[in-house]
Order: sequence, then C-alpha cells, then structure tokens
Amino acid sequence: MEQQDVEVRIASFTELANGNNPLALDSYQRAYVWDDKKINQLLNDFRHFIATIGNASSGSVTDQPQHYYMGTLLIHHQLGADGKRFVIDGQQRLTSLAILYFLLNGELPSHMQLSFRSSRSMVNIQQAKKIMQQQLQEHSLSADIFERLRFTVISVQREDLAFTFFDTQNNRGVPLGGTDLLKAFHLRAISNGMLAEVEQLQSHCAKRWEKVQIQGEQGRSSKNNDFAPELFHYYLWRGRNWTGSHVLELENQDELLSHFGEQSIVSQLGEVALYPAGSNQWGHKLHLTSNNEYQLQPTLQNMGNSAAYLPLALRQPISRGVGFFLYAEKYAALLNTLLHNPSENAEVVAVQTFYNQVVTTLSAYLQSLYRLAWLAYFDRLGSQGLLRFVLWLDHHLGAIRLGQEDIRRETPIKFLKDKKQNLLDVIAYAYRGEDVVSYLQCSDVSAIYSKKNGWKEEVKEGRKVQSRYASAVADYYGLDELSKKDKSIESHIDTVLLVQGVQYD
Repeated sequence: MEQQDVEVRIASFTELANGNNPLALDSYQRAYVWDDKKINQLLNDFRHFIATIGNASSGSVTDQPQHYYMGTLLIHHQLGADGKRFVIDGQQRLTSLAILYFLLNGELPSHMQLSFRSSRSMVNIQQAKKIMQQQLQEHSLSADIFERLRFTVISVQREDLAFTFFDTQNNRGVPLGGTDLLKAFHLRAISNGMLAEVEQLQSHCAKRWEKVQIQGEQGRSSKNNDFAPELFHYYLWRGRNWTGSHVLELENQDELLSHFGEQSIVSQLGEVALYPAGSNQWGHKLHLTSNNEYQLQPTLQNMGNSAAYLPLALRQPISRGVGFFLYAEKYAALLNTLLHNPSENAEVVAVQTFYNQVVTTLSAYLQSLYRLAWLAYFDRLGSQGLLRFVLWLDHHLGAIRLGQEDIRRETPIKFLKDKKQNLLDVIAYAYRGEDVVSYLQCSDVSAIYSKKNGWKEEVKEGRKVQSRYASAVADYYGLDELSKKDKSIESHIDTVLLVQGVQYD
C-alpha cells in the first residue's frame, strides 16, 4: 500500500470537502434509517455539550474540550480533477447533520450533495426534519455548533481499499450488517457494460433491495425495520444449507419393484407427466404419438409483475450482481404471497387461515420452522397439495409442542436431524405433494395427542403454553378430543377445499 493511497486527517464540518469536490453518495449505499430515538439523542448531546462549554467559560468547569467529536468518516476520492468524493461510511450522520444545518441556516451545506434514490430515505428524512423542528421549538440551538464539530476523515483513492475499509468499519451510527455488505458487494459486481447501463441497472437493483427491506415478515411496509437480515438468516441460509447426509441403501428386490413399479403414476395412453425441474422448465405433458414422435404440451406461464413467480429455485446457484437482487426479491415476495397477501388461490387462503389461527400460538422457534418448510414446499411444488402438506407437517411439529415443556432454539434443527432423511431435502427432490406427505405420515405421533385431552381445564387455569396450542388446534378442527385429530385431517381438507371448487388429482 503506497502512502498516498490513504490520507488520514482531522477535519471540521466545513472542511470535509476540498476545492470543487463535494461529498456525494454512491448507488450501493443503504437507505437513510435514523429513527426518532437517534435524532433526539443527537440534539440532546449537542445541547449538553454547548451547556458544558458555557459552564466552562464561567469557571465552573475546567479542561472542557472545545470541539465535539463525531467519529470517523471513510471517503473514496476518485482520481482526476473532477473526481467525486463518495461517502463510504458515515452517511447516516452526515445526512442528519445536513437536515439540522438546513433548519438552522435556511440552506443546505454547499460541500454536501447527497442525493437519495430511495423513497424510504425521503420518508425518513422528512420524519427526521419534523422531529428536529419540534425539538428546536422547545430548545433552541445555535448554528455555531457546526464550527465545533470534528471528524477523523480517512480518504482512500483506490476503490479496493475503500471497500476493504467499508467491510470492516464500525461507526457511531447504524453499524453495517452482513446483508448491507452483500448489497454493496453485488451492486459493485454490476460493472460490465456502458456506464449509463451500469448505473441504471444498479439503480433498479437498489430499489428492488429496498422492497426486500420494507417488505417485512408481516406483509406490510415498515419505516425503520429491515427484513433482509431475517430473510437471509431464517429462510435463505437455512433453506440452502440445512441438508442431510444420510443415504438409504436398497435392501431387497421388493423395494426396487415397489419404487419403480407399484409407485409409478397411472396415466393416459401415450402420456407422460412432466414436472418443472432440470431440463424441463415449461413442459406440462409429453406425448408419444402412434407415429413414434414426441409432442410437448407447454405449461401456461403468466408471471405478471410479481417477483414471487420468477423462475428461480431456492437451492440454485446465485448469479452475482443482478441475479442476487432478483433472488432476494423473489423470496421476500414469496413469503408474503404465502402468508399475508390477499389471494384468489383457495389453497393459499386456507393456509393463511391456519397460520393465523394455529401457528401464531407457537413459540418463535417453531414458527420459524413452519415458515421455512412452507416456503420450501411452495417454492418447489406451488400450491398443489399445499394445505395437505401444511396440516400433516403441523401434526408432527405439534407433537413436539405438546410433548415438550420447553421449546429451545435447537428444536428445529433437532427435528430435521433426527429423521432418516432431512425434510427440506425431501421437499427439494419431490415432484408431487404426495411424496412429502408420505414422508410425514411414516411416523405415528397419535399417542402424544391422546395424552393431551385435558387441555380445556389447563386453559381455564391459565397453565402451560402447550394448552394454548392444543385449544387452537381443537377449535380449528372442531374437535372435543385431540386423539381424533389424525383422522380429521383428510376430511377437513375436503371440507375446506371442495367447497371452493378445488380437487386433488
């Protein structure tokens, strides 16, 4: 590293830019997200600092620093006379200071040209401005505060050094998390092509990322919450990496005949059912004609504007750059399509009803396993047989809830590891919903439900979280005894779906 590649200096607020190179923001930057608490804290700190200086000048306090330190700023200074100075780390603080400067001086700082493509940023900026105005009406603050602000400014001329610092730097504002760094990495990867095209694609992808952030697990926008970390940690990482290694050996010829013979699907003459995987993405049926020719019947494809139906798979390799953003957007949208958004799909509506009536009574750890398994199934097989899978999955996960006093963080992992095959692997390789349901039906947990027929008295006495779940299940199925649950599942599916005109093949 050459010495001139990095410059470190102490600078005042007005000295942050040199000559004709104002500070700007690049496309990879996250939205402005400071909330009311941070804004109030900043103004309270400033007032306390000014008051302390006043006391020091009157002789009641000694050795009081005359400058207010605002932490470190990381700036990438592009080479050339007209090179821009991009804020790599510190934009949250600088944006807040720019808002305050405008309120105290009637204009924005001339050396800061921070532009935001994100509508989320603009909403948060307006809210920050409103909070500051309210504070300033109650407690005045002099514009002289800006003459006392000091920063440690790290200026980097090489882009690789800028992002080396960016990936490791922590500051007083909102620390960067793993998903923030992923966003920056993949925006930087959009680089091959004409400058205008690259910038346009980066802008599109930054806006798609914002949709992921504000999507929220509750299916509605949130000003300050960022859904991306939850999406990647609880769904995408687990869905891709929670895999089993157990290999089932073929034990005898009967198994061979059963698997490849008796379990094969009855079909019309010359007709072969097709499934969307591998070499086939669009075919619905294949016909072998009497002339010994192949005929393909295509599947009707209508993705519309919904990212939830992009032709991507949960465990597929992720394409760097644009592919990463489309992948993240798809699964944020797919979760909301499955759990929260209004739907005309009878299976989805039925599953949402079950989720709200039953699953929400469970612990956060079990809820996360439900949602992960549902997402994997919906992504692989769509809505066909979705309700049947959901209810049989609950039959087994519910047995965990009823059979254990305490549900811990390790419970979802243990459920997957204790089986001969990992449920997520079964789903990933399934072509029909029946394949997954058959896997769930291999274990008999009815004895656990038979032991919980006294849940009503426990609910009345306010005892045990298991009883709340038992009550919710009984209400959903209309049962007086939980021992009847396994026999009620199939008839309940028929009742719910056939009324709406849905039939299983």
